[in-house]
Amino acid sequence: GGMPPIPENAERRRASSLALEPTLDDMQGRMEHLVQLGMEQVAQQVRRVSDAAYERVQAEAADRDERVAALHRTIEELQSQLLQDRTARAEEIAAQNREENREENRAENRTAAATESTQARASETAQGDTSGATGSEVAGGPGISKGWEVTGIIYLFIFYVTTTFVVIFFNAALIAAANEHFKGNPSGLAVGLRLASRRLPQILGWAVVAATIGTILQMISERSGIIGKIVISLVGMVWTIASYFAVPAVVIEGVGPIKALKLSVHTIKETWGESLVLAVGFYLIGTLITLVSVVCIVGGAIMFTMGITGDTFGSAANYSLEALGVLVGLVGILTLVAWAILQGTLKGITQTALYRFAKTGEVPDGFDREHLEAAFKTRKSFRLG
Repeated sequence: GGMPPIPENAERRRASSLALEPTLDDMQGRMEHLVQLGMEQVAQQVRRVSDAAYERVQAEAADRDERVAALHRTIEELQSQLLQDRTARAEEIAAQNREENREENRAENRTAAATESTQARASETAQGDTSGATGSEVAGGPGISKGWEVTGIIYLFIFYVTTTFVVIFFNAALIAAANEHFKGNPSGLAVGLRLASRRLPQILGWAVVAATIGTILQMISERSGIIGKIVISLVGMVWTIASYFAVPAVVIEGVGPIKALKLSVHTIKETWGESLVLAVGFYLIGTLITLVSVVCIVGGAIMFTMGITGDTFGSAANYSLEALGVLVGLVGILTLVAWAILQGTLKGITQTALYRFAKTGEVPDGFDREHLEAAFKTRKSFRLG
């Protein structure tokens, strides 16, 4: 018995298998080597990508940090600028306050100086010094120059001329309208204003004369004592009487201021009884009404002030006192206005009627001949006596 013989094909396959073993081992080794190389390359590529990503992240972080730092610097600069602006504004306000305080102090000093000057002048007047002030004292105090004195006089004169012209112009319009009515012609406000406009040069001339006299009397009165003021008041009353018919002469005759004053004085002499009563009557009544009105105005102001500054401000009593003060003051003001209108109207109509009767002997409508003739009879009786 022994083993059977190996077939020939199996022997060849075995030989081929033995011959291929080194080749397979070599291929396996090469494959392992290639895999190892591929892994290393992949690892290197991964490392390069990771490094690049890391560097990019680092760069972005650095850029972000830089922007944040720049933003912080901008905020700090803005805060610093805002602080500087606030400091400058506070310093500016403080400087303005200091300047205002200095202005208030200077104003208080000027007021105190003016008060002391006024008290000094009042003391001199009380002691009987009626000789008037000279130099800078004439201007109102020792600190005012002669130039300011002259300027003040000029302004006062211009004010007197302007106000006197306006008053005389409308009085002339009233007289012109009344004269046209007495002549039987159409009359009215428009007619009076038109006729007065034709006498503008004469009216302006008389306004200058009247303003000059008024300014002189005012200046003398301000620099006189009590007795001097009384004398100046009497002189003013004499001037009022002498110029009583000046405006009618200007309007009706069309003469200048000097001729108008002469005609007024002549007419006063011819009708002195009635004219004197009217002139003095208007003067005294006007003075009385003015004094009463001034008392009402001052009293109303005092009551209103007491109501405001009372200890129980806001109470019904204080409100009533305030309302009463306003009412009394308004009564005084309205009384002055009403008297000015009434006095101007009555005076203009009466002046026109008397002047026409003195010049023409005609009795205007609404007047009695006996009353008008009594003015001339009084004058003649006085001459006979």
